[in-house]
Amino acid sequence: MLNRLIWQFKKAPITVSLIGICIIVYILSFFLFGEEMNALEGLYFGGFNPVYIQLSHEYYRLLSANFIHFGILHLAVNCYSLYGLGLFIEKSLGLKKYLILILVSALTTTGLPYLFYLITGYGANVVSGGISGVIFGLIGALGALALRYKYIYMDIFKQLAPNIILMLIISFIIPSISLSGHLAGLIGGFVCTYILLMIKHQKHLIH
Repeated sequence: MLNRLIWQFKKAPITVSLIGICIIVYILSFFLFGEEMNALEGLYFGGFNPVYIQLSHEYYRLLSANFIHFGILHLAVNCYSLYGLGLFIEKSLGLKKYLILILVSALTTTGLPYLFYLITGYGANVVSGGISGVIFGLIGALGALALRYKYIYMDIFKQLAPNIILMLIISFIIPSISLSGHLAGLIGGFVCTYILLMIKHQKHLIH
Protein backbone atom coordinates (compact mmCIF):
# COMPACT_ATOMS: atom_id res chain seq x y z
CA MET A 1 0.00 0.00 0.00
CA LEU A 2 2.80 2.41 0.97
CA ASN A 3 4.75 1.55 -2.18
CA ARG A 4 1.66 2.28 -4.29
CA LEU A 5 1.18 5.67 -2.59
CA ILE A 6 4.83 6.55 -3.22
CA TRP A 7 4.47 5.50 -6.86
CA GLN A 8 1.33 7.61 -7.27
CA PHE A 9 3.04 10.60 -5.64
CA LYS A 10 5.98 10.33 -8.02
CA LYS A 11 3.57 10.04 -10.94
CA ALA A 12 1.40 13.04 -9.97
CA PRO A 13 2.84 14.84 -6.91
CA ILE A 14 0.57 17.89 -7.08
CA THR A 15 -2.68 15.93 -7.44
CA VAL A 16 -1.76 13.51 -4.67
CA SER A 17 -0.70 16.41 -2.43
CA LEU A 18 -4.01 18.21 -3.01
CA ILE A 19 -5.94 15.09 -2.06
CA GLY A 20 -3.75 14.68 1.03
CA ILE A 21 -4.39 18.29 2.10
CA CYS A 22 -8.16 17.85 1.67
CA ILE A 23 -8.10 14.67 3.77
CA ILE A 24 -6.00 16.25 6.53
CA VAL A 25 -8.25 19.33 6.65
CA TYR A 26 -11.34 17.09 6.84
CA ILE A 27 -9.82 15.07 9.71
CA LEU A 28 -9.25 18.33 11.61
CA SER A 29 -12.84 19.43 10.98
CA PHE A 30 -14.05 15.98 12.05
CA PHE A 31 -12.41 16.32 15.46
CA LEU A 32 -13.79 19.85 15.84
CA PHE A 33 -17.34 19.45 14.51
CA GLY A 34 -18.01 15.79 13.81
CA GLU A 35 -18.70 13.98 10.54
CA GLU A 36 -20.55 16.90 8.93
CA MET A 37 -20.23 20.68 9.25
CA ASN A 38 -23.08 23.15 9.04
CA ALA A 39 -22.72 26.55 7.37
CA LEU A 40 -21.68 28.35 10.57
CA GLU A 41 -19.01 25.76 11.33
CA GLY A 42 -17.81 25.89 7.73
CA LEU A 43 -17.51 29.66 8.02
CA TYR A 44 -15.48 29.29 11.21
CA PHE A 45 -13.22 26.77 9.50
CA GLY A 46 -12.30 28.99 6.54
CA GLY A 47 -15.25 28.68 4.18
CA PHE A 48 -15.98 31.29 1.53
CA ASN A 49 -18.30 34.15 2.40
CA PRO A 50 -18.01 37.46 0.51
CA VAL A 51 -19.20 39.62 3.42
CA TYR A 52 -16.46 38.33 5.73
CA ILE A 53 -13.90 38.99 3.02
CA GLN A 54 -15.17 42.50 2.34
CA LEU A 55 -15.69 43.68 5.92
CA SER A 56 -13.00 41.73 7.77
CA HIS A 57 -10.51 41.54 4.87
CA GLU A 58 -10.17 37.78 5.40
CA TYR A 59 -8.72 37.19 1.94
CA TYR A 60 -7.27 33.83 2.96
CA ARG A 61 -10.80 32.47 2.49
CA LEU A 62 -10.36 32.81 -1.27
CA LEU A 63 -7.89 29.93 -1.02
CA SER A 64 -8.76 28.08 2.20
CA ALA A 65 -12.38 27.49 1.14
CA ASN A 66 -11.16 25.17 -1.62
CA PHE A 67 -9.86 22.66 0.91
CA ILE A 68 -12.72 22.33 3.39
CA HIS A 69 -15.49 19.76 2.94
CA PHE A 70 -18.82 19.61 4.73
CA GLY A 71 -19.06 15.82 5.02
CA ILE A 72 -17.37 12.53 4.22
CA LEU A 73 -19.43 12.01 1.05
CA HIS A 74 -18.55 15.52 -0.15
CA LEU A 75 -14.86 14.74 0.44
CA ALA A 76 -14.97 11.27 -1.14
CA VAL A 77 -16.71 12.39 -4.35
CA ASN A 78 -14.37 15.34 -4.83
CA CYS A 79 -11.19 13.37 -4.11
CA TYR A 80 -12.27 10.61 -6.49
CA SER A 81 -12.99 13.12 -9.27
CA LEU A 82 -9.77 15.02 -8.61
CA TYR A 83 -7.73 11.83 -8.72
CA GLY A 84 -9.23 10.60 -11.99
CA LEU A 85 -8.95 13.88 -13.88
CA GLY A 86 -5.97 15.37 -12.08
CA LEU A 87 -3.54 12.58 -12.95
CA PHE A 88 -4.31 12.98 -16.64
CA ILE A 89 -4.12 16.79 -16.74
CA GLU A 90 -0.98 16.91 -14.60
CA LYS A 91 0.79 14.53 -16.96
CA SER A 92 -0.46 16.46 -20.00
CA LEU A 93 0.60 19.93 -18.81
CA GLY A 94 3.66 19.18 -16.69
CA LEU A 95 4.28 20.25 -13.09
CA LYS A 96 4.80 23.99 -13.57
CA LYS A 97 1.81 24.64 -15.82
CA TYR A 98 -0.37 22.32 -13.76
CA LEU A 99 0.49 24.14 -10.54
CA ILE A 100 -0.38 27.48 -12.17
CA LEU A 101 -3.66 25.95 -13.37
CA ILE A 102 -4.54 24.72 -9.87
CA LEU A 103 -3.82 28.10 -8.26
CA VAL A 104 -5.78 30.03 -10.89
CA SER A 105 -8.72 27.60 -10.71
CA ALA A 106 -8.80 27.79 -6.91
CA LEU A 107 -8.71 31.58 -6.86
CA THR A 108 -11.25 32.09 -9.65
CA THR A 109 -13.61 29.60 -7.95
CA THR A 110 -13.98 32.07 -5.09
CA GLY A 111 -12.63 35.27 -6.67
CA LEU A 112 -15.17 35.62 -9.47
CA PRO A 113 -18.19 35.06 -7.16
CA TYR A 114 -16.64 37.64 -4.80
CA LEU A 115 -16.36 40.19 -7.60
CA PHE A 116 -19.94 39.38 -8.62
CA TYR A 117 -21.04 40.03 -5.03
CA LEU A 118 -19.20 43.39 -4.97
CA ILE A 119 -21.00 44.44 -8.15
CA THR A 120 -24.48 43.06 -7.47
CA GLY A 121 -24.66 42.22 -3.77
CA TYR A 122 -25.63 38.64 -4.69
CA GLY A 123 -24.42 35.79 -2.48
CA ALA A 124 -24.06 37.67 0.80
CA ASN A 125 -25.43 34.73 2.80
CA VAL A 126 -23.48 32.04 0.96
CA VAL A 127 -20.99 29.84 2.82
CA SER A 128 -19.22 27.50 0.43
CA GLY A 129 -16.24 25.20 0.33
CA GLY A 130 -14.78 22.20 -1.43
CA ILE A 131 -12.33 21.47 -4.21
CA SER A 132 -15.03 20.89 -6.83
CA GLY A 133 -14.37 24.32 -8.35
CA VAL A 134 -10.79 23.24 -9.01
CA ILE A 135 -12.11 20.03 -10.57
CA PHE A 136 -14.23 22.15 -12.91
CA GLY A 137 -11.04 24.09 -13.62
CA LEU A 138 -9.47 20.81 -14.75
CA ILE A 139 -12.47 20.22 -16.99
CA GLY A 140 -11.93 23.69 -18.43
CA ALA A 141 -8.27 22.82 -18.97
CA LEU A 142 -9.26 19.70 -20.87
CA GLY A 143 -11.55 21.84 -23.01
CA ALA A 144 -8.65 24.17 -23.82
CA LEU A 145 -6.42 21.21 -24.70
CA ALA A 146 -9.15 19.77 -26.93
CA LEU A 147 -9.57 23.13 -28.67
CA ARG A 148 -5.84 23.60 -29.15
CA TYR A 149 -4.90 19.99 -29.97
CA LYS A 150 -8.04 18.49 -31.46
CA TYR A 151 -6.33 15.43 -32.86
CA ILE A 152 -5.08 14.38 -29.40
CA TYR A 153 -7.67 15.49 -26.84
CA MET A 154 -10.98 16.01 -28.62
CA ASP A 155 -12.04 12.34 -28.42
CA ILE A 156 -11.29 12.31 -24.69
CA PHE A 157 -13.29 15.51 -24.19
CA LYS A 158 -16.23 14.08 -26.13
CA GLN A 159 -16.19 10.96 -23.95
CA LEU A 160 -16.32 13.09 -20.82
CA ALA A 161 -18.87 15.58 -22.20
CA PRO A 162 -21.98 13.72 -20.92
CA ASN A 163 -20.52 13.61 -17.39
CA ILE A 164 -19.60 17.29 -17.59
CA ILE A 165 -23.11 18.22 -18.71
CA LEU A 166 -24.59 16.10 -15.90
CA MET A 167 -22.38 17.81 -13.32
CA LEU A 168 -23.48 21.23 -14.56
CA ILE A 169 -27.16 20.20 -14.50
CA ILE A 170 -26.75 18.96 -10.92
CA SER A 171 -25.11 22.30 -10.05
CA PHE A 172 -28.20 24.09 -11.40
CA ILE A 173 -30.74 21.81 -9.71
CA ILE A 174 -29.33 21.36 -6.19
CA PRO A 175 -29.40 24.66 -4.23
CA SER A 176 -26.64 23.62 -1.80
CA ILE A 177 -24.13 23.28 -4.64
CA SER A 178 -22.26 26.45 -5.60
CA LEU A 179 -23.12 26.92 -9.27
CA SER A 180 -21.20 30.21 -9.40
CA GLY A 181 -18.10 28.52 -7.97
CA HIS A 182 -18.27 25.68 -10.48
CA LEU A 183 -18.74 28.00 -13.45
CA ALA A 184 -15.99 30.31 -12.18
CA GLY A 185 -13.57 27.40 -11.82
CA LEU A 186 -14.48 26.15 -15.28
CA ILE A 187 -13.85 29.57 -16.84
CA GLY A 188 -10.63 30.09 -14.89
CA GLY A 189 -9.25 26.67 -15.86
CA PHE A 190 -10.09 27.11 -19.53
CA VAL A 191 -8.68 30.64 -19.87
CA CYS A 192 -5.55 29.84 -17.84
CA THR A 193 -4.72 26.70 -19.82
CA TYR A 194 -5.40 28.32 -23.17
CA ILE A 195 -3.07 31.21 -22.32
CA LEU A 196 -0.37 28.79 -21.13
CA LEU A 197 -0.66 26.82 -24.37
CA MET A 198 -0.48 30.01 -26.44
CA ILE A 199 2.66 31.13 -24.56
CA LYS A 200 4.22 27.73 -25.22
CA HIS A 201 3.33 28.03 -28.92
CA GLN A 202 4.84 31.53 -29.13
CA LYS A 203 8.07 30.34 -27.51
CA HIS A 204 8.35 27.55 -30.07
CA LEU A 205 7.89 30.10 -32.87
CA ILE A 206 10.63 32.33 -31.42
CA HIS A 207 13.05 29.46 -31.14
